Amino acid sequence: MRKLTPELLDNLPHDDPGARRSRNDLLRINRFMGNEAWIMRHFDPKTSSISELGAGDGALLSKIHAKHPELAIHAYDLAPKPLGLSESIQWHQGDFLKAPLAQTGGTLIANLILHHFTDAQLTSLGEKFKDFDRVIINEPLRACIPAFLAKLATPFVHAITRHDMRVSIEAGFVSDEIPKLLAFEKHGFHFQETYTWRGSQRVLACRA
Repeated sequence: MRKLTPELLDNLPHDDPGARRSRNDLLRINRFMGNEAWIMRHFDPKTSSISELGAGDGALLSKIHAKHPELAIHAYDLAPKPLGLSESIQWHQGDFLKAPLAQTGGTLIANLILHHFTDAQLTSLGEKFKDFDRVIINEPLRACIPAFLAKLATPFVHAITRHDMRVSIEAGFVSDEIPKLLAFEKHGFHFQETYTWRGSQRVLACRA
C-alpha cells in the first residue's frame, strides 16, 4: 500500500542551501536512473505540443526545446519560472490540480511528480490527462531493490535527499496502479508499463 509522507524539499524556499544541494543530488539520481533519456526517446517529435507537470528547474523541457524549437512547450509548477529558461517555454505557476491546463492535445509528461498525490487526487487528475493524445509517465517503483539502492546512496547525498528518496519510494507505485488510478482504459488510452532495476516505473499511454 502506498504511504504518503511530506517531502522536505517541497517545503523549503527555492534558494535554501540545503534545497539547492538536494536538487543537485536529484539531477545525479535522474541521470543514474536514465529518466530524462528515456523520456527523450519516447516522445513523438511530430506532436503538436509538449506539456510537463511539475517541471521543476525546466531542464527536461530545455533539452526538448533545444532539439525541437518548433514545438509549443508548456510547463506547470508551483515555483516561479527559473532564470535563464527560454522565453519560448510558457511557464504556468500554480496548482495544476485546481486549475485547468492551458494546453490540451499533444503530449503530456509527468516525471517523478505523481507520487506526491493521493489516490483520490490522481483519479481527479486523470480527467485532465484524457484531453491529451499521448502521456509519458516516469515514477518511483515501490519495491525492495529501489529501497536498497537508496540506502546504498545515503553516504553520498544530502540529508534532505536521504529522507525524500525513502518517502518517494514508499509513495511510489507497483504494477497496474498508475493506469487504474488515472482510468486510462475508461478514457480510451492504450498503454504499456515497464520497470527498471534502478527503481523506475514507466508508463506510455496513447489515444486509441
